[in-house]
Amino acid sequence: MTSDLSKKDSRFHPSAIAAGVAAAIGATAPGMTFSAELEEVVVTARQRAESSQEIPMMVQSLSGDEIQKQGITTLEDFSRQVAGLNISTTTPGQNTIVFRGVSDGGGFLVDPTAAIYLDEQPMSMTSMAPDIYPVDLARIEALAGPQSTLYGASSQSGAIRVITNKPDPDAFSANIGAGVSSTSGGGTGYELDGAVNIPLSDSVAIRLAGFSAQDAGFIDNVLGNTVVDDVFGSGLGGQKNNSAYVDDDINQVNWLGARASIRWLVNDNWSVTATANYQDLESDGFMDYDPNVGDLQTVKFAKETRTDEWMQTSLVIEGDLGFAQLVSATSYYDRDTFYVHDTQSYAAYFHYAFGLYYGYAAYDFGLDPTGYLINDQENESLTQEIRLAGSTDRINWTVGGFWQESEEFWDFYTYVDDYRNSAAFDYWSSYYPGIAPTDAWWNSFQATDRTDKAVFGEMDVVLLEDRLTAILGGRWYEVDRELSYTVERPDARVDQQLPNRTASDDGFIPKYGLELQVLEDVMVYGVYSEGFRVGGTNRGRGLDRGGPTLPVDYQSDILENTEFGLKSSFFDGRVVFNAVYYTMKWNDMQIEVTDPSNALGTFSVQDENGEPLYGNIPFQIVVGNVGNATVKGLDLEFKALITDNLEVGFNLTDIQDAYVDGQEFYDEPRAQGGKVPSGLQPRSSLPLFADTSYYLYADYSGINILGGEAGIRLQHSYVGESLNQLTDGFTSPQRIQGDYDITDAILSFESGDWQAQLRFSNLTDERGITYQDTSDFDTVWGGNSSSVIRPRNYSLTVRKAF
Repeated sequence: MTSDLSKKDSRFHPSAIAAGVAAAIGATAPGMTFSAELEEVVVTARQRAESSQEIPMMVQSLSGDEIQKQGITTLEDFSRQVAGLNISTTTPGQNTIVFRGVSDGGGFLVDPTAAIYLDEQPMSMTSMAPDIYPVDLARIEALAGPQSTLYGASSQSGAIRVITNKPDPDAFSANIGAGVSSTSGGGTGYELDGAVNIPLSDSVAIRLAGFSAQDAGFIDNVLGNTVVDDVFGSGLGGQKNNSAYVDDDINQVNWLGARASIRWLVNDNWSVTATANYQDLESDGFMDYDPNVGDLQTVKFAKETRTDEWMQTSLVIEGDLGFAQLVSATSYYDRDTFYVHDTQSYAAYFHYAFGLYYGYAAYDFGLDPTGYLINDQENESLTQEIRLAGSTDRINWTVGGFWQESEEFWDFYTYVDDYRNSAAFDYWSSYYPGIAPTDAWWNSFQATDRTDKAVFGEMDVVLLEDRLTAILGGRWYEVDRELSYTVERPDARVDQQLPNRTASDDGFIPKYGLELQVLEDVMVYGVYSEGFRVGGTNRGRGLDRGGPTLPVDYQSDILENTEFGLKSSFFDGRVVFNAVYYTMKWNDMQIEVTDPSNALGTFSVQDENGEPLYGNIPFQIVVGNVGNATVKGLDLEFKALITDNLEVGFNLTDIQDAYVDGQEFYDEPRAQGGKVPSGLQPRSSLPLFADTSYYLYADYSGINILGGEAGIRLQHSYVGESLNQLTDGFTSPQRIQGDYDITDAILSFESGDWQAQLRFSNLTDERGITYQDTSDFDTVWGGNSSSVIRPRNYSLTVRKAF
């Protein structure tokens, strides 16, 4: 057993660091299949740094072996071990990524604040960042802080990169793994995966990987009745039950997928790699329960499901031009998602509030309304990026161009059971005779076409050899969007078909800094960088009726980040300590809000006859620039090899400030007093990120037993309290979530080509709430939708290498 931490932990190994650094600064990492000569020409001097300690940014990475050994499957699993990162999730594949407290709360219209990449392909989506099943991976990297200079608009606060293993023409290799798992109070699961690397010649190889897995469900749908209207005074309801949908362990998740890649080493200077990735994820339910009903129990009046299927293909050409190294990456991504949500609370709210209390016949759904909603969505993108990287004695540089054409279309339906026989359907039929009977009281569909263009560059200039280096970078971008939106109410009757709207935005994002090598293994740095999200346009409903309160077009928001960091190692690399302090100004912050114009009647607005104008402007969710935010925090990272067999580590994130100075009132000349409340406080805490979180572990390996080597790892993570959203209101209140601990124990054994692992997760059986969803009116009736971490569970996995 080596005594050098840099050799014991693959995260510290020079080849792994070189690859991680290459990805971090935007150049292609050296593939494991390059010849020595090709690796030499592709990796610049800076990328061949012997340690990530020489990189002036927070780069945290887990190797493919570590991911397997620690049983990491989802982004949420990964985030527990990474300082400055939080993942808010409701089911695998439906994630909101937050770095360093920079969060708007997510949504379905606003752009994400953080990016996720699969190799060279951006796969970022707001509140729907995919979980990429971790089969045959080289590593997963977390790059904290704005990465917009090299990674573009979606990496405003950081980026996650999932890097796959590449084909290797040098030797055949293969492995297969199988495992079983069980969840306390829930069901059983399994996992099966394998990968094979097949050389076809001295210069060509293919690599194949596949997987099938099942995550056990643990939420029970128990018998219950519809809500009783004790809010609007009718006292009605509670006469139907959900007996047809009662079931145990309703949130089982099934995974299926494969990857195929081929690499051709054309000569010592050029390579071509083609890859195809496929993944199909099916969730029988979501991870939410209602503590008021019972432990891990809920009451649903519909079978909830979510499917998430995607295909990603890429062609990457790498080579030496003499003066620089070229990377051309062409990628295509096609993702189809579909989900079903129970809407009993939602239907009851509209029925009792609008149908009965306000007397709108269009919302009289009948007593005890039940129903569900569905959303069918397709996203496609074609991406082309070209990079050149080169170096001289004093300058290392990267320049490139980026182009992406993307399309999004979603079709959203809201159903009320037996709506066709309700007073609401009779109301519409009386005005529009001949409407086909339907249970869909609402259908809306939206299409967005988007074109991104950018030119970027970054360089390191050595001012004093081995001492002082300057960092300079920038990105010019231009984005064009076109949006179309239609509402049918009921289904097939066009209520509003809006004219297509377009929006364009462009700008320049700078980056600059200094790094000082104080001692051979101690470096300090200061960096200023900016992250951005582009401006755009809302749908503009109600423009023919006086217009919404908020502007139809919204502006880009810019994150100005200043960070000061320390990177240090001691005792020949056996101890590593890193720290970074950051302060960020988030200007013209974008968030999703409900435009208040639809409720003008509640603010004493009347027409010429003295009638209230309530509902004159249609209800709509919009993106608005609501104020300026401030974030200040500190990330710490510590690792130490205590003995040849014992390694310990610790990381911490401490957010000292994370708030937005927002608008408490919007200007609205049509309202009495000329203003309407926004739902924001003058100063509001940013959501979805705890003020304090930490992770620590102890790993003891090299125990000789039964002719092999055993090891044990104990790890513990803590997530503090956070808010679920930025705004607060009666129908969607702000709630506290989080403040939980997770403790795991992992036993491993290796003998020859065999590996085995026994993992005990969440030993204390914590009910950690990752997200409090208050958007579907459950809280109006005293209910909750609390997404929870997996209860105590264990898994046994066996793997064979060939």
